[in-house]
Amino acid sequence: MNDRFSENEGKELKEYWYLLFANKYLFLTIFLAIFIGVIVITKLQDPIYQANATILIQQNNYDAQILSFRNLTPRNTIINNHIEMLKSRSLIKKVVEELESDNTPDSLYIKDKSISFGRKAGIVSSNLSIIPIKDTDILTISFRDKSPFAAYYISKTIAEEYYKLNLSMTRGELSEVRLFLEDQLVIIKRDLNSAEDRLKKYKEETKVVALSEETNMLVNTLSLFQQQYKAEKIELNTNIKRLEILSKNLNEAQKSLALGIVNTASPTISKLIEEISKMEADRAKYIAQGYKVSHPKLMEIQNKISNTRIQLMDESKKMIANKEEYPIVFTEDMIEKILELNIEIETRKSLLLTLNTVVQEYESKMNSIPVKELELARLERDKRVAEELYLMLKSKYEESKIAEAGKLGSVRLIDNPVKPGAPILPKTKRNIVLGFFLAIIIAAGVIFLKEYIDDSIKNIDELEKTLKIKVIGTIPSIVLKNGELKDSVDNKYRRYLLNELPSGSPIMESYKILRTNIIYLNEGNLKSLTVSSSTKGEGKSTTALNLAMTLSQLSRKVLLVDADLRKPILSKVLGIENVKEGLTDIIKTETDFHKFIHKTHYDNLYFLSHGEVTLNSTELFESQKMKYIIKSFEDDFDFIIYDTPPILSVADPRIIARYTDGLVWVVQYKKAKKQELVHTKKLLSNLNTNIIGFVINNMSLTSPYGSYYYNYYYHYTAEDRT
Repeated sequence: MNDRFSENEGKELKEYWYLLFANKYLFLTIFLAIFIGVIVITKLQDPIYQANATILIQQNNYDAQILSFRNLTPRNTIINNHIEMLKSRSLIKKVVEELESDNTPDSLYIKDKSISFGRKAGIVSSNLSIIPIKDTDILTISFRDKSPFAAYYISKTIAEEYYKLNLSMTRGELSEVRLFLEDQLVIIKRDLNSAEDRLKKYKEETKVVALSEETNMLVNTLSLFQQQYKAEKIELNTNIKRLEILSKNLNEAQKSLALGIVNTASPTISKLIEEISKMEADRAKYIAQGYKVSHPKLMEIQNKISNTRIQLMDESKKMIANKEEYPIVFTEDMIEKILELNIEIETRKSLLLTLNTVVQEYESKMNSIPVKELELARLERDKRVAEELYLMLKSKYEESKIAEAGKLGSVRLIDNPVKPGAPILPKTKRNIVLGFFLAIIIAAGVIFLKEYIDDSIKNIDELEKTLKIKVIGTIPSIVLKNGELKDSVDNKYRRYLLNELPSGSPIMESYKILRTNIIYLNEGNLKSLTVSSSTKGEGKSTTALNLAMTLSQLSRKVLLVDADLRKPILSKVLGIENVKEGLTDIIKTETDFHKFIHKTHYDNLYFLSHGEVTLNSTELFESQKMKYIIKSFEDDFDFIIYDTPPILSVADPRIIARYTDGLVWVVQYKKAKKQELVHTKKLLSNLNTNIIGFVINNMSLTSPYGSYYYNYYYHYTAEDRT
């Protein structure tokens, strides 16, 4: 079985090779067209340059807070996040804005004002590629452009702008707090200037420049509490702002968890928050009474507050861990920050209420001061509160600036891009190699497609299996050894004759094989043969003539009958065109048929012409006289060959085939169509015609089936002649 498979596989490969060889000119045309086209296109392509910048991605606290979950975020997820951010519209917009700025060299084409902003963004986005380096946290930022300087400068700008964007995102919370403090400083500075101006104006108008000692002490105490009240209020607003900033980076489930940590229904947590609020209120009262921070009572209260906060943190963490509705759990740093901010907000709210009460008490005490001194006291108080508050905010603002400056992003620039010296595209050598193989594939594909679409007969084995008719002969194309085509014979009709071919030629040997097969079929009982084909132009007349000549070489008496009464040709081929009478005359008259039979120039070969050309041939052939004539021919000759019209054209060959011993069916290689042959077979089967077999005519020597004759003629016969 394996041997059979190998044999079939080898046969198929040979068929493919012969198919390509037979279509070699078409193959070469397509191959050269595609191959030359690839070379031309490659040469005409504009050179493309590429510049690369390399950045390192480090995981900082910002990444840990925002991206870390119960199962630690995989490294590739963080890398993919950075890749998508590098491709984001927001970054591309910043890059284009920077390229359009005055800092960019004028030689950069992207500064051209005639190019729309959207198109510039499209250019940057389409030519940008981000390539992660395997098993590292390093990304390569590549940019391609027709200009080497543009490739270098734009890739450099992308790396720098992404570094700035990452730094801005990393410092997000601190930057927002700094900006908030900046706004508050402006407000407090304005309040301070206003308070100083009003105090100065009042002193100048009333000539009251100093307070009594008792009033001064009252103003100092009230100023202290008002300054503390406003400072706590600013701290409260700052914490609320920080919590809002942190919440921007959370989804709805996370945000609900973050904002609901303190507002929980847990009795333990609620009790701890109340205790902290009460202790903060007591602490504020002691301070109002003049106790210093270092006083033992205040230190004891502060220690209790710290311990209670730690307990509150632990309880909150336990509550979060037990909540199944929150599948995503933050890292410890995130939890502590959220809890601290919420606790700070709640405790400062309680502290503000206490301080507000204290301030109201001291406000009522000041109502007992004389009017002039009261107004001066209030102005002094406003000035001192604004002054202390301004100094406090100024200090916090400087601290926030230092903290912001110390906060580094997760992106580190490893290698800056350099201006490329050579283009990366087109890759001439690669294109030529690929073009070569592509041209081969397409050329072969076109030929195979052409072969697939072609419905003509190309496979003899398939023909035999499909129609269940054996092939009794294959006639190759006539090509002389010296390379001259068969048309080189002087008389164009005589080119059909075997004696015009060199001895031992492939076509002569093929007819001898056909002769042998016919003689020994049915144990030599075949005498009268009808030769026909499905359609015209398949070589039936040539086959009939040469078969008759081959049979006559056996010293047998052979009669060749031209039974094609519509388009006869054998008279011209044999050079006896002057004969006017023939088969039709025998049928129509009572004349002895021997009178119309002519001896040819070839031994033992006799010829009966067609006679009068007529369109009523069918009626003539169906007559009883025709049956009698055919029987008479068989009595006088060893073999009778009838050349008839095509089977699908007229009914003549089917009628004659019924009267003779059998039909020799001529099929021209790569011309006869499968559907035509199937239809012809049905017509013949309906009349129970004895089909002797197929004769495959005009077989190409480059086909798998014609290669035998090629080898035989150029090798075997050559040895004989030597």
